[in-house]
Amino acid sequence: MAAPCRLISRLAVVSGGGSGIGRAVCQRFASEGASVVVADRNEESAYETLELLPRDYRGQEHVTLGVDVSLRESVGQLVNTIQPPSICVNAAGITQDEFLLKMTENDFDKVIQVNLKGTFLLTQAVSMALVAAGISKGSIITVGSIVGKAGNIGQINYSASKAGVEGLTRTAAKELSRYGIRCNCVLPGFIASPMTENVPEKVINKITPFILLGRMGKPAEVADVCAFLASDDSQYITGVSIEVAGGLFIG
Repeated sequence: MAAPCRLISRLAVVSGGGSGIGRAVCQRFASEGASVVVADRNEESAYETLELLPRDYRGQEHVTLGVDVSLRESVGQLVNTIQPPSICVNAAGITQDEFLLKMTENDFDKVIQVNLKGTFLLTQAVSMALVAAGISKGSIITVGSIVGKAGNIGQINYSASKAGVEGLTRTAAKELSRYGIRCNCVLPGFIASPMTENVPEKVINKITPFILLGRMGKPAEVADVCAFLASDDSQYITGVSIEVAGGLFIG
């Protein structure tokens, strides 16, 4: 069944668009008519995503831009290079897993810088561009994680960063509502993506029984929710978190 055409004539910027959830979001948005800016630190991966994007609608164009979301200058250059995007998805993220008693300060800082500070910098830059341009309609989507709510052994830095993303989103929703900008958070569970490729099979086997739907999720299933939040179908929704986790940790 063909995707609906809810995003025609809209410009969307997706950080972390070179792989995993970010790539799936780019593909879904393009299929619904959006022009997509594939933003990623790995420009080769971003270009691979670009080659996958359809151009089925008049005026639809896609581009790739390199960005390190942990650096204000890089984020500023990204946003200043394009027209103010009415849709922004913060999908850039990294892991540096280790137990609390062994984790280095550097590995803690790396994850916070990309996952939490990066979400702040891009959200702030896009919001400022929309407000300055007088655009009274926008949708900012952040990608948190179910482990930001439940915690996860060996991921104290990642869990903390994603809990921060959720709090950041709620506050941004309160501050930006007066400008017509909606902010919502998606909380993926265990999704089959490059980020989970290195998770040992025995760990996956232990987790699966706690997922009510009995399997890992697909990046496209997270992208489905992002497309809903980007569209007018969710125009009365802001400041919420939506779990896309197959019922993981319910009860």
